Amino acid sequence: MSYAPVLAAVFVLWPVMGALGGQGYAPLLGLAALPALALARPKWPPPVYAILAFLFVVWVVISEAWSPVSTGFISGNLFHGDFAVKASSVRIFLAAVFALLAVGGALRIADGSAQVSTRVMLGAFAVQGLILALSAIFSDPILTAVYGTDPNKQISGVQNMGRNANAFALVLPVLIAYLSTRPQFFWKPVVALMFAVSLLTFTRLDTQSAMIGMVFMLAAMGLVRALPKAGFRVLFTGLAAYIASAPMLMGTLLKLLDAYNVHLPASFYSRSAAWRVVIGKISERPVTGYGISASKSWRETYADHPDWLARLPDFWKDYPVVPGHPHNMALQIWAETGLIGAVLVGFALVLLGFRLPQPDQMREDVRYAIAGVTGVALSLFSFAYNMWNEAFWSTVVLAAVAIILLAKRQRVSL
Repeated sequence: MSYAPVLAAVFVLWPVMGALGGQGYAPLLGLAALPALALARPKWPPPVYAILAFLFVVWVVISEAWSPVSTGFISGNLFHGDFAVKASSVRIFLAAVFALLAVGGALRIADGSAQVSTRVMLGAFAVQGLILALSAIFSDPILTAVYGTDPNKQISGVQNMGRNANAFALVLPVLIAYLSTRPQFFWKPVVALMFAVSLLTFTRLDTQSAMIGMVFMLAAMGLVRALPKAGFRVLFTGLAAYIASAPMLMGTLLKLLDAYNVHLPASFYSRSAAWRVVIGKISERPVTGYGISASKSWRETYADHPDWLARLPDFWKDYPVVPGHPHNMALQIWAETGLIGAVLVGFALVLLGFRLPQPDQMREDVRYAIAGVTGVALSLFSFAYNMWNEAFWSTVVLAAVAIILLAKRQRVSL
């Protein structure tokens, strides 16, 4: 039995998990990973970039020891019925293991053996896009039917739709890359319509990180097109430089915004305020950081910063400036894992960029899919999620698996 049909079955569940709010993507990655042990047998040892990424995860687990919010790796008692694994580091560690298995297994699929599986996967992505568009059009009656009329419960529904939009944004480049490189002219307007409808859907759902992701997707694809030999090296080295310089880079950006008195929407102004606090925390413990999820303990509110509150509605005064995490993973890596974590992630990205074949040595659809997914992931990385959100990282890994499956499909060279 081939591993490709197993992945196809997993991707059939992709739109279901998205419609349910996206929290099921971590178990879905587990379902994809475990059969790889029997069917694909990933090569050992893994590439150096994967080893460095895994060492980063090990460092994250170690940082649990000094995190101010750590409850230990386990809590409760198995015999009392309250046993639980609450440590974020354990969930991240398991997600990393599943990622190694799923990606390693997908790479072992024989070329040309994923014809039907790839079609099933792409069809599932298209179904998710259709469901998402319909949910944006009929959002009010859907929210009322599912969550009732309680505004607090409806907020949960809005957040679930937003997470579904982000998940679709991650795999949209795979669809666009595949369809836009088909030889028939018919597919060109279809791709343009898909892009426009997706952008309108993200706007309707007010998922700003997905909207920015569309811009980053096009920029990354353009970079690979402009640099057919060094595109991936430049792209991933640039990402590494961004993470390595995040405190200085974001600090400079904030100073420029102040100098030119740039007016930001409330959501982005609140992010900029969180970044200011986190940059200050980074300077206090620059080498090791404060430990995983430490930003949950930074509870100062806008009432503690009257000058920031002056730019926001008054009801913001009791809101924490850092709402659980800084909404920028580069800064969170520095704040919670320090220079050591940033160096490990940065070198892993550089080595990945140099390990990938040159763009002009890949099929056109595959190279644009890699670039596009990377661009969208950069936006979500910079503006949306908690660094330790295993559901988000599971979607990123599954999007990478989708690209590998696409590459295993036999296709006329483009």
